Amino acid sequence: MMSEPEHGPEKDVEYHPNSRFSQEIAAEPGGEYIRKCIQCGLCTASCMVANYTDKYRPRRIIQKILLGEREQVLASELPWLCMTCRLCEERCQEGVSLAEIFHVVRDIAAREGRVPKVFKDTVNQVLKDGWLLKDAFSDFIQDDRTDLGLNPEVNFDGEFVKKVKKRYFEQGDKEEVKDE
Repeated sequence: MMSEPEHGPEKDVEYHPNSRFSQEIAAEPGGEYIRKCIQCGLCTASCMVANYTDKYRPRRIIQKILLGEREQVLASELPWLCMTCRLCEERCQEGVSLAEIFHVVRDIAAREGRVPKVFKDTVNQVLKDGWLLKDAFSDFIQDDRTDLGLNPEVNFDGEFVKKVKKRYFEQGDKEEVKDE
């Protein structure tokens, strides 16, 4: 009779990275996945963003976290580029969720006022008129809406913006996200 393996898909193995930054991340909900990473690189090989740019390498970001390079990671826009498609998670043999780890990194960065300008600008555009790509709305979309039985007139009156502001910001009348 064959004996059961010590680890593998049947049993979760956790590693205990010793950098303060990796411990800080592991202490937050979703950050515990950092303890499972073995730095195999499947995340980068699976990543749709990494396929389009050499600048974005999820494995390198995780490596910097494990090495304790807190300032470099939090000051970077790279953790913000994760699309949370979870393709890396599907392929990871260790069950690591980079989307969750990067969510924790973004939370820490946001708490410290380190949201990259491009992302602040995006939020401000949505807060301004409720549309990220308002100019992309076209007659084709209007025709598609008609074909689907939807109202072809899309309301740009700001009701959606008011709901977002009320739900996600303490002051419902906040006009934009400021640089700290």
